[in-house]
Amino acid sequence: MSRAGGAPTSTRAGGAPTSTRAGGNTARVFIAVVLLTAGILAWAAVPMTGSGVSAWIAFSFAAGSAVTGTIRLILTGTGAALAADYAPAPGGLTGRLYIPVPERVWRGVRSTLITMPSPQVMIVAVLALEALHPRRPWHTAILGIALLGYLLALHLAESAARLAVFRPQLPLIVAGICLAGISVGAAALPTGGAGAGSGWLAVLAAAAAIVAVALALPV
Repeated sequence: MSRAGGAPTSTRAGGAPTSTRAGGNTARVFIAVVLLTAGILAWAAVPMTGSGVSAWIAFSFAAGSAVTGTIRLILTGTGAALAADYAPAPGGLTGRLYIPVPERVWRGVRSTLITMPSPQVMIVAVLALEALHPRRPWHTAILGIALLGYLLALHLAESAARLAVFRPQLPLIVAGICLAGISVGAAALPTGGAGAGSGWLAVLAAAAAIVAVALALPV
């Protein structure tokens, strides 16, 4: 443990401060969230040619919430974004009453952006946009896996946790991905006749669903 300019910093055997490593991890996770957001929007939107008004409305909601969600992540990532708003102002009540108007407006805008459910709105809009496209099972499965990766990366970015935090949920995540693949295979089968292949696939999907539910139950 060492101090530089009065602020405590810890170092490891490699010699690099822990705060520096944490900052690098946060930056990488933030970049991953931004790239996943852009990829999800592009994957769900293509193709937009010939799409109706509903698809364009869903895309507008998805793109707008993606922008506000990125701004929200930047604001929450600066550290104590809201704590500064509610910190005691110099001079007590008199100091709070005489906060300049531009600063009060900025605090209100920042608080609104941070508390907005932008990620949730983006996910709902993206799923609606995908539902408005023609039937494409494999495309939907890849979109679902990308959304899962987005949620995991978003959690890491907001909580500053490490990837190992998902280790207890790893079996459930793997089972969910496998179940999505089986569902896509079942949806891709022709609906004209129900052969032995589709019957075995239905049994396998049911077994995978039971395993996924068993993994989700608390032990």
